[in-house]
Amino acid sequence: MPFTADDLRYRPEQSYPLLYAYLHRNAQRFLGSLKYDAFEVDTVVGHVVEQLVRLGLLGGADHTSKMALDQITDAQFYAFLSRSIRNKAIDRLRKRRLQVSTSAELETFDSEEGDDNPFDDAVVSAWGTTPFSTPEEIALHLASQDHLRNLLKHCIYVLSAAPNQLQAVVQELHEMGADDLLQSIIEELRIDPAANAPANPHMSQHKDHAHRKLRHCLQQQSTNLTVRVALRLIECKVPVPGKAGSAIALQALIYDDISEDDVRTALRQLATEGLLDWDGADIVQVSASQLKRLARFYREGEE
Repeated sequence: MPFTADDLRYRPEQSYPLLYAYLHRNAQRFLGSLKYDAFEVDTVVGHVVEQLVRLGLLGGADHTSKMALDQITDAQFYAFLSRSIRNKAIDRLRKRRLQVSTSAELETFDSEEGDDNPFDDAVVSAWGTTPFSTPEEIALHLASQDHLRNLLKHCIYVLSAAPNQLQAVVQELHEMGADDLLQSIIEELRIDPAANAPANPHMSQHKDHAHRKLRHCLQQQSTNLTVRVALRLIECKVPVPGKAGSAIALQALIYDDISEDDVRTALRQLATEGLLDWDGADIVQVSASQLKRLARFYREGEE
């Protein structure tokens, strides 16, 4: 059964699987030679879903204001979705530097497809199930992504004091195809992308430095207990004479609103995940390789 903009707004539980099936089918259609690339298909579909959530249409009910999409005809709405999928697919094809030459890959959507109805086919997600089974999951996912996105913006803004490192990150975002995030960063944070800057022979080194700063910044901003204790282990490290590692007193990890019980809980979690060897002692022994892994550890949200 076809869905409408009104269905997406007020009946997301029933209409989302239909929306996903439609977007998935058309993503494969417009991606052409990349139609069996699960990552590319998921990227195109995810882009449109995120836009619908951001606009307040998908699951918006009466909590978000009505917009032009609520007023157009069903045929116009399908044309809008098809055009959005097509544009993102072409963008991904260009990112992969593929030659798009056949009209089949770039054909526009015809709302009167006769028997070729997108809902006649059972479309299964590349991952086995639809990415969100309920509108609550969609909202939580997007809220989580939005929170992480804002953190990342903040941390990238910190890099503005190091132009070469900032340029390295901007270049990486462009290469990854994260155009929405990149444009948002440039506009909202007023960062000069330095797109016309000459090639830097040490760009890979600047990128490594930038990554370390970003990881450290994300850890500092995290509200996750295990991440905060991991950061404390790095900050409180005391070199062990004759050994490539550190020894940290458990009491040194207690600070602000983190109690001893919290520290022990986080240490057990780090040990469970293989990031640390800890048997409950009051002195935490950390090897040099473990310190490197802890410096890369990040998990979003509270535990």
